[in-house]
Amino acid sequence: MKRYGKKVCAKTWSLVLTAAMAISTITVVQTGEAKANAVSLSKKNLSLRVGKKAKITVKNTTKQKITSTNWSVNKAGKKIVKLSKKNKAGVTVSGIKKGKAVITAKIKAGKKNYQKTVKVTVTKKKDVLPVESERPSVTEEPTVTEEPKIYGEAGKISAYDAQNANYTLDIDSSNKVHDISELLYGIFIEDINFAADGGLYAEMVQNRSFEFTKLASDNEKHAWSDVGKVDAEVVKNDSKGCLNANNPNYMVLENKSAEPSGVANEGFLDGMSVVKDAKYKFSIYARGIDGYTGPVRAAIMNGKDVTAEGIIENISAEWKKYELTLTSAVTSYSDMKLQITIDKGKAVVDMVSLFPEDTFKRRENGLRKDLAEKLEALNPAFLRFPGGCVVEGVSLDAAYDWKDSIGVGLDGEPLEFNSTYGDVAARKQGQNIWTDENATNDRHPCFMSYGLGFYEYFQLAEDIGAIGVPVLNCGMCCMIQSNGYGPAIESREFQQYIKNALDLVEFCKGDASTKWGAVRSALGHKEPFELKYIGIGNEQWGSKFFKYYEAFVDAFNEAKEKNPELYGGIELMFSAGADDGDSGRDYMPAYKEAADWVARHPGKAINDFAGAIDHHYYNDPEWFLNHADYYDENNYSRDTASMTDSRFGGGINVFLGEYAARSNTLKAALAEAAYMTGLERNGDIVKMAAYAPLFGNLTAMHWAPDLIWFNNHTSTSSVNYYVQKIFGTNAGTSLLKSEFAGAEIEKKSFRGKVGVGTWSTSAEFDNVKIVNNNTGEVLAQDDFSEDNFSSNWEKISDGDWSVKNGRLIQASQNTGTAAYFGNRDWSDYTYTVDAVKTGGDEGFLIPFAVNNSNNNYFWNIGGWGNTVSCLQQVSDGVKSDQISGTVKDCRLKAGETYHLKVVVTDNHVKCYINEVLYVDCDVPKSSNAESYQVVSTDKTGDIIIKMVNVTGHVKTFAIDIKGADKVGDTAAVDVVAGDSLYNDNILEKEEDVTMVSSEISGIQKQFNYTVPQYSVTVLRVKTK
Repeated sequence: MKRYGKKVCAKTWSLVLTAAMAISTITVVQTGEAKANAVSLSKKNLSLRVGKKAKITVKNTTKQKITSTNWSVNKAGKKIVKLSKKNKAGVTVSGIKKGKAVITAKIKAGKKNYQKTVKVTVTKKKDVLPVESERPSVTEEPTVTEEPKIYGEAGKISAYDAQNANYTLDIDSSNKVHDISELLYGIFIEDINFAADGGLYAEMVQNRSFEFTKLASDNEKHAWSDVGKVDAEVVKNDSKGCLNANNPNYMVLENKSAEPSGVANEGFLDGMSVVKDAKYKFSIYARGIDGYTGPVRAAIMNGKDVTAEGIIENISAEWKKYELTLTSAVTSYSDMKLQITIDKGKAVVDMVSLFPEDTFKRRENGLRKDLAEKLEALNPAFLRFPGGCVVEGVSLDAAYDWKDSIGVGLDGEPLEFNSTYGDVAARKQGQNIWTDENATNDRHPCFMSYGLGFYEYFQLAEDIGAIGVPVLNCGMCCMIQSNGYGPAIESREFQQYIKNALDLVEFCKGDASTKWGAVRSALGHKEPFELKYIGIGNEQWGSKFFKYYEAFVDAFNEAKEKNPELYGGIELMFSAGADDGDSGRDYMPAYKEAADWVARHPGKAINDFAGAIDHHYYNDPEWFLNHADYYDENNYSRDTASMTDSRFGGGINVFLGEYAARSNTLKAALAEAAYMTGLERNGDIVKMAAYAPLFGNLTAMHWAPDLIWFNNHTSTSSVNYYVQKIFGTNAGTSLLKSEFAGAEIEKKSFRGKVGVGTWSTSAEFDNVKIVNNNTGEVLAQDDFSEDNFSSNWEKISDGDWSVKNGRLIQASQNTGTAAYFGNRDWSDYTYTVDAVKTGGDEGFLIPFAVNNSNNNYFWNIGGWGNTVSCLQQVSDGVKSDQISGTVKDCRLKAGETYHLKVVVTDNHVKCYINEVLYVDCDVPKSSNAESYQVVSTDKTGDIIIKMVNVTGHVKTFAIDIKGADKVGDTAAVDVVAGDSLYNDNILEKEEDVTMVSSEISGIQKQFNYTVPQYSVTVLRVKTK
């Protein structure tokens, strides 16, 4: 899972937490009938212009505290306004387009519910001419756009007419450009947000073997409570009396009363849930002590009421597994517990378990059915697991070990228990990297029972028609959350990591005569699992990782020579670090290392080094729209000899192991869809791609956005999910030649205001001047001889700004602040400013090409602890990391005056400090469009036309199919569409956006087809 360096980290996690809070706010509110007078809103009617904002606040004259407010907009109004900063005290309303909307607030104060509405009228912006001034106003000039022409009705075919269409799409169905990877669209499961224990893994009992540590509330008794008059204590690390070496803790129950007494388990997160008449499989290991041979009772409790119960009549003095089937008499999603009691006496219990009988594919130790079925519906070609960061661990001791997930002893050998291998009761508990290391009383700690282990992951992949793509620790712990420690390559400890990787191949492919193949067979899968790719490391980078990785390469190449039948088809995957080619400092060095390896090994091919390179990036939606051509050959070379010469590397197959557009709105999903057309178009080099993360819950969330949201009884698919589904359902295997015209948006050069700013630094600025490069005209200047800061400059975020003694002073040393100056229409200019650092840890931020605070570039001078000069970009409010090719060492001295100069020409920028060149960079122009497309075919012979419309208007494609002997009259249609970019499928609410399937008739070799606004449409045209 992607994380960032210190400077970006706070912002990134702030965004994550904001998203989490917003989702929580809109899902937990209870509704009720409207009440009058006691609670009101600051406005009953609201008028605002497109692009403007206003705030509505809650007024409370009752004595009861407001506990929650649920803000919503009527369906038609979602096109008109956007709600943000929603909380119980108020909401911010933004005008999107002309029209009327109704905002509803459902407010809970004490035990009473109130419902209030505000009628909103949004009007168009006024046309405003830019003000020509030496010291321009900070007023934002609006953008006025023409209403586009509408040529058809959404979802309808009409006669072919290229003149009366928005775009032309010419398809040559006889020209198969290249094959597309059959594994292109898949899924990635990481145990984050309780995706495994408490999520996909159907076990309902938390801390079932009493192995939790002091990180958890109540330590080893976490999630357990006493029932009746009982002494319930956990015995720890008892090597003689325990169940097995991997399960050294157990609970002793002593009941001295005449009534049944014992313990109860509350389950995970928001608790257990049950469904009326559903059956639940209860199991427990137990033994009586001090002569107890009485019963053990199991009951599912709904509050104080019994909803299901069973009894184990007599237990023995030796450990034994006992099982019952419990049938629920009610449906309930709250206040549910599993209760275990004994009669008067003393007994020992361990591995207390409760599973729904109806698991996915009805497998024992199985998976939650609704969640697994959602995975199957994606039609994924591969399943990457188990991470992500859990592979790395905060320490190597806490890193995920695939052998622990099937049960091994301290010697690393398969642990036999109950005369077999792999039993879940013989799997050592692990500590998840996402748990809070600093906590000692965590209400929702993250441990790994390993009940969902490597065997179950491979079985799941097989059950959903995918192949398993495992990722293994490379011998290093996490480089971001920890120190990246790893043992010496020559050490026995490091060699064990290589052996584990080789043994995994034997586990998957070996027969029962091999050590690890026998373990797989004992678990119930005698036939081999399909295995092709193994990821070595997650998000590692740098020379140390390169040496570690190449040790794996050498070992596997040697194994292939000695045992080609077992190892011959296995390909390793290499990490490109933790960011994209624009922002990642460590991205291109990975390609250089691959090129150097090939050069050092004559006769070896790039596939001998890596079957694929693993890319991870999480960016704003605009980035994905602008980079749909990321893997096009002009950006990503197919030639191994020039892999370091292309903009984003090349010469190695790509595994896009993790990506997402940082939101679960339709806007983000459409951006991902646009990007996916590029992935499919380049399916010759992009072998696999997976959205991440997969699962999210609202009770204890580590990361957002996520593909599927869940609680204890239901789940909801995000809009992004349906985009993944429409592509996975209609995956092509060969790219067809297509030419698309009319959708490209005019590419823009650098244009906008300038500014000054600081990060963790106080500073003084003077002699601001902007000159037109072509005419030499002074566009504006400020020598701060007068205090006109408030009228000439726009202050952004916190900061202590003032004009004193002819200088602009920023006295605060808080994290970051900036001020903008000038006109958004400025282009081709030279900007100069003098700057002095007066204190703090870092340096200056020099904005340029500023459209607004959410969209701009800036030169970061003295960033990363006063060590670096680089460019960064803010796009849709999300700040990039260091832009590749702009990074240079830099250290600022306090008290010294620096003459800074930024020269922007078209899309080129040069930056100077005291006339020394620090940045000389072409930042590629935007490549985004109104609509995107890709055309492919598969074994059915269908012509699969994918069309992505990111605009708020219907768009007509004039489609001309050549090269087909015939086409069928009908076509299958799949559509994912919404009415607002802010559509968002919220847990336990009706989904705004889904995938809708239908069929249309009237298909010919030439026809016009109109797609809905904000949509992804797939036409399957028959040719047989």
